[in-house]
Amino acid sequence: MKSTVKQFLMLIFSSYLAYFLILNQGLIGGLMVAGTFLLVCTILFLAGMIGAIKGKLRFLKLKSISEAVGMLIFSSILFLVVLVVAVINSFVVFTTGDDKQASDDKVRLFASTVFQVSSQKELMKTEKNGVIYFYSEETEAEIAKMDEVLQRERQSFNSILGTSDEGGLTVEFHDDYGSLESSYGSGEVAGYYNLGNKSIHLVPTDENWELILVHEYSHYQSHLFSNQYSLPITRIPSWFEEGIADYFADDSSGWYDLKTIELIDFHDLDSQEEYDSSASASYDPYAQGFLAVESLVDAYGEGFIVDLLKSRSTSTFYNKLETMIGMEIEEYQDIFLEKMIAEQEQLDEWYELSHIQFEQKDYEGAEKTATAIKEAGDIYDNDAADWMLVDIQLARGNFMEAADLMNRKIAADHADFLIDDLFLLAEIYLLIDPQLSLESALQAEKLQEDTEFYFYEEDLIAIYEKINSSKATEGYRQLLDEEWLYNPYVLDRLNEKLDKEYPGEF
Repeated sequence: MKSTVKQFLMLIFSSYLAYFLILNQGLIGGLMVAGTFLLVCTILFLAGMIGAIKGKLRFLKLKSISEAVGMLIFSSILFLVVLVVAVINSFVVFTTGDDKQASDDKVRLFASTVFQVSSQKELMKTEKNGVIYFYSEETEAEIAKMDEVLQRERQSFNSILGTSDEGGLTVEFHDDYGSLESSYGSGEVAGYYNLGNKSIHLVPTDENWELILVHEYSHYQSHLFSNQYSLPITRIPSWFEEGIADYFADDSSGWYDLKTIELIDFHDLDSQEEYDSSASASYDPYAQGFLAVESLVDAYGEGFIVDLLKSRSTSTFYNKLETMIGMEIEEYQDIFLEKMIAEQEQLDEWYELSHIQFEQKDYEGAEKTATAIKEAGDIYDNDAADWMLVDIQLARGNFMEAADLMNRKIAADHADFLIDDLFLLAEIYLLIDPQLSLESALQAEKLQEDTEFYFYEEDLIAIYEKINSSKATEGYRQLLDEEWLYNPYVLDRLNEKLDKEYPGEF
């Protein structure tokens, strides 16, 4: 009994000593210390085996078989402890490149890649709609906007991919990019998804937080898709995985100078390691991946994404893709960007033409051009074209038609445009029914509160309320004096209306 207690205490002491010595070393130092411990454990294990066979081993003071078996157990457990600690130290130092971290920080960082614990100390934790959030006191207010986007995107992804997201995602906020980069183990990162514990990491105050969140959430949904169909995670080329993530995050080819985009062999972007290492001052793998995906969606619709995601291997993926496009990927690489450049140049010509037509009051021609832009462009071109069509109706004096166009746009609106569209509709309704203006503005204000975006001053609602009261002239005067009207055609028509209704007052 005394021997067992002695061995147990020795195991505790040896384990702590290994923990302390290994985790306070760099990569090489940690491996050397671990190697020494493992060598000792091996020797003790062999000695324990000999003692168990002989019944005793005098030079190690093993007087019985039970003591020898205890030695076997002691050396085996210590061997495993040392091995685990060595793996933790090696993993953290190798991935972060920082060998000066405290031992507790190394353990936390390693645990955060496997379990749903935060990679940072002293973060608070809460759960909302099936998502766990780790946050600081300074970032607690950011949870609401994240939750709203994730609930919207959850429905969209579940519909497109056929996934079932019933919880399991973690979102960890970082107060600054230094913390984010340390957690990721690399610089120049805006956010990342940890496959090991299904966690998204980002700085919630980043001006592009929504694009980053949806991009990383796309990786989570792709992870769910793989699990649902029992598919290998690495079967899909990284350029496609990252490309669809940017696509679902509503990236746009209009944000790129397509003529300056460099391309490399798609097969050189298959693995994540190749993908990450390909980036340079002149080459952006994210641009190539996204633009390729957007060109495919434009040609074949979103439906092909699910079919390609069901590929069981990279070779199957390329076989399916090349069958769909009717050519090898190398040939597609040579032509898809040129086609996108030609399409972008055509859109630019149509934009310029529409402005010329509008200035010349060729409204029918401008209408046709705007419609062509809608048919050929992305969601941002659609938004711009719809506003052109509304302006055409306003310039013609067709206020009801302009309001109807806006109402149809709002009914099928993209979340990014809804608030601005409601405020434009409020301006248009000033020419028709000021009460409807107030209702539209109130809808826009409610959306602003829910999304925590404030593009317009709160005084604007008070002005619309005043216009719908006995102080209408005071409300209109404030609206005009403080330049609250942004649409020039509404402004001109409203001035005409007010001159007629309130002669001499405006």
